[in-house]
Amino acid sequence: MEVSVLQAALIGISCWLGSVENSQPLGVAFSDAMSKPIVGGTVVGLILGDVVTGVTIGAAVQAMYLGQVLIGGVATADMAFVSYPSIALAMLAGADANVAVTLAATVGVLGAALFTGYEILASVFYQLGDKYIAENNIKKMKIAYMVLPPITSFILRFGITFTIVMLGSNYAATLLAAIPQIVLHIAGVLGGVLPAVGISILITYTLKDYKFIIFFLIGMICITFLNLNMVATAVTGTCLAVMYYMYTANNNNNNQVESINQNIEEEDELQWAKIWVLTNLQN
Repeated sequence: MEVSVLQAALIGISCWLGSVENSQPLGVAFSDAMSKPIVGGTVVGLILGDVVTGVTIGAAVQAMYLGQVLIGGVATADMAFVSYPSIALAMLAGADANVAVTLAATVGVLGAALFTGYEILASVFYQLGDKYIAENNIKKMKIAYMVLPPITSFILRFGITFTIVMLGSNYAATLLAAIPQIVLHIAGVLGGVLPAVGISILITYTLKDYKFIIFFLIGMICITFLNLNMVATAVTGTCLAVMYYMYTANNNNNNQVESINQNIEEEDELQWAKIWVLTNLQN
């Protein structure tokens, strides 16, 4: 697949828009949405003219990162690099979704190192800003705080993504063809396992009570063995959730009634005990 300079530039700009380290004109929520692989795959597919392949690869990559949590400045993978240059490179090479997942994981780790380097540079700019504040130099302070970090981010993300896409258009398919089939097979197997790892991490975060794993297993059975589509599976899950809610609500009501009755009995016994004591005192 051939790629033009305009297409590579658009992918590079999209990668920069998906960066969360600096505020974009459209807001942090927009940047966060743009950094998702499913969105990145759609955007790259639109730019390269193959939306179906882009969405397919983006969905496979998205499954791997479902449970990722960013804590402070620590990132296990840079989602913008996962979503744009890696998906574009996989599409240019003609790789399938499983190989693309492995490629995205590799590029994402390298992107995390780039993100760390950017944070180091940004800290230097912020120290300069603090210095200019002490000198009461508002103009230079604004440049250090508001101009240098976004420009640095743009140069790094756009430059690297543009280079990867332009070089990939010429060498990606040839490089993929030169890789031994056993290596591609291993990459495909790993790529098939990684989405399951992402889903497992997500389940670990969301399931506070492991008895709810039964609902996940029911959904897997509906799709894998009963061949139900997503709509039918979602309706089945909703019905089961409503039934569970009704059952637990009824049990809670029964427990509350029993608790009230027990309190009434205890109050009655206390009243009888008071009467008995008063009677004995009068005698």
